Amino acid sequence: MSRPVDERTRQLQAPSTALVTKHAEDPVQDLANERKRASFSSQELCYFLNGGKEKVERRAQFAEVLSKTSWASKEQQYFHTREEEYVHNLRCSLGIWQKMTSEKLSMDDGLMMRTLADSPGGLELHIGMFMPTIMSQGDAEQQAKWIPPCLNLQIIGTYAQTELGHGTFVRGLETTATYDSASQEFILHSPTLTSTKWWPGGMGKTATHAVVMARLILGGKDHGPHAFIVQLRSLADHMPMPGITVGDIGPKFGFGGVDNGFMRMDHVRIPRANMMSRFSKVTPEGSYVPPPPANAKASYATMLFVRADIVRNSGGVLSKAATIAVRYAAVRRQTAPGPGQRELQVLDYQNVANTLIGLVGSAYACWFMGLEMQARYQRFEADRDKGVFSDLPELHALSSGLKATCTGTTADGIEAARRCCGGHGYSALSGLPRLFASYVQNVTWEGDNNVLYLQTARYLLKALAAGQSGKPVGGSAAYLGQLQQELRSSCSARGADCWGNPALALAALRHRAARLAVSGAATLQAASSGARAPLKFEGPAWNSSTVSQIAMAKAHTEMVLLQTFMDTLQQARDAGSLSPPVLAVLGRLCCLFGLGLVEAGSGDLLEARWMTGEQAAAARTQHRALLAALRPEAVGLVDAFGWEDYALNSALGRQDGDVYKALLDMATVSPLNRTQQGPAWESVLKPVLHRKPLPKL
Repeated sequence: MSRPVDERTRQLQAPSTALVTKHAEDPVQDLANERKRASFSSQELCYFLNGGKEKVERRAQFAEVLSKTSWASKEQQYFHTREEEYVHNLRCSLGIWQKMTSEKLSMDDGLMMRTLADSPGGLELHIGMFMPTIMSQGDAEQQAKWIPPCLNLQIIGTYAQTELGHGTFVRGLETTATYDSASQEFILHSPTLTSTKWWPGGMGKTATHAVVMARLILGGKDHGPHAFIVQLRSLADHMPMPGITVGDIGPKFGFGGVDNGFMRMDHVRIPRANMMSRFSKVTPEGSYVPPPPANAKASYATMLFVRADIVRNSGGVLSKAATIAVRYAAVRRQTAPGPGQRELQVLDYQNVANTLIGLVGSAYACWFMGLEMQARYQRFEADRDKGVFSDLPELHALSSGLKATCTGTTADGIEAARRCCGGHGYSALSGLPRLFASYVQNVTWEGDNNVLYLQTARYLLKALAAGQSGKPVGGSAAYLGQLQQELRSSCSARGADCWGNPALALAALRHRAARLAVSGAATLQAASSGARAPLKFEGPAWNSSTVSQIAMAKAHTEMVLLQTFMDTLQQARDAGSLSPPVLAVLGRLCCLFGLGLVEAGSGDLLEARWMTGEQAAAARTQHRALLAALRPEAVGLVDAFGWEDYALNSALGRQDGDVYKALLDMATVSPLNRTQQGPAWESVLKPVLHRKPLPKL
């Protein structure tokens, strides 16, 4: 973002006439020319991606307003200490909340502002997990008690599941909640060092309460993890409650504004009513009332919600990285092809286009997948309220595998985008280092990606077994119910043009997924003591075959990503919600995305003899042709994401392309530039530079 500069800086910025040539760089004009090359309306596509013109304009208005507030200003974002970042981001979160309350704005408006401000602070889990858990797992009385003070910020919550010794493996949690029928209280206790709650956002210094996952103990019997509300800090002076030891876990790789915390409990008593009781209950006498069989896994609703939301968020984050890198690569010039000629735009190098336009395709795929996952979760909520849980296994499998694939794609994509920006991509002012450091946690939290792939693999292996026994298989794994037909299929390509239809790439990915499922099942079968032994989803047999299972699950989710991309375009075509030029460019991008996956998985397809070497080469030829066809559309495609300069906060990703001025403007506000001498002059440099010379020997 630009800001006024003093006269001295202006003089430094003014180029000497002796250095100006007829080929002087004009990044502003370069970016303007790029937009003229697009064959479609990026504005039309922007409205489609973001839910309509009204939402796009409303977001732009919010960006303008937020940029002018002290609490949401990003001028010092890259120069904060961790303590300053925590305070600023918390103030920003509270400022947005206050604005929502005073102006009676909707939760969607609040989410829009939080996305724009991109200043995660101590309220992240209050909004993202504490309240959703109460809404999904609390009964009507508990919701009535806890949600109003949550909305009024009379209490601030977090979600305490992960422990020092256990994360993804929820059944391994050690924290206990033992019921005392005499007092009708639960006694929450951290029995070991490794049972210390570790990582909950907002727990370090902000939260007053937490949803704590603990093992329910009744009469000496362990009923497994359940959710309890525990008060952490006094509402009078914010000091820890008796029996509570709580604090901040220290600096992290990124996400410095969030006070991730630790917490230990020493026989902390809470009322019986503080156990989330929508599905399972404990009677006053201490009897356990389990959830109905159909509801047994309903307590996982919060996790499903968070994973679906992570998938939704992945497309937005990757689209930011793609926007920054594509715009910069379109204006950055490097190496003239000949004497007296202009240096080439970096985006014109095929290797750069291959990386960046490929990332644009991945961003669109994750964006559309996120919208679909949101819709699926909303359908699940509606069904759950009716007591219907038939889609839960499919949603759990998809949310697990897609969380892994989309976060891995996004984290790797941000770093690839940063590298394409050369030296300036290493600068925090590009926006890319912070984007990566803040995002990369997603490959681990709410389930390590490899562990989540294995959850998807279990679902696929069960679907495969069902299909082989003649039972119907539906949903995303339906192809496993038609296994023999799928395994007999082969590539129909008769040249590069045949690969211009993404349906062929989808057929390739489906066949690859089926082959890897069969291979994964065979590997597990062999490890499970023979062909007739039942498959073992735990223990040595499972642990010795996880490489195959992860490959199977990843192949499945990649197929789902492409299928969803194609379905989204077909729905838009059927509804007439996009014009032919927009559909045409998105069709090419969809095909490019699919061919990228085919090329990456070509070894599996060649090994299975689904396609020949000549057909693989033809796919590669078509992929390169699509790169060339999409090169003029690149800036228009990232413009369509609609990210405002305020949202990106990047010198390299500016809408006007004036990247070099932006870099210098943003650098001038560094605290190190407040004085000419600098903070080390008096205490460090001056004593050295002014010391008396050593006497001669």
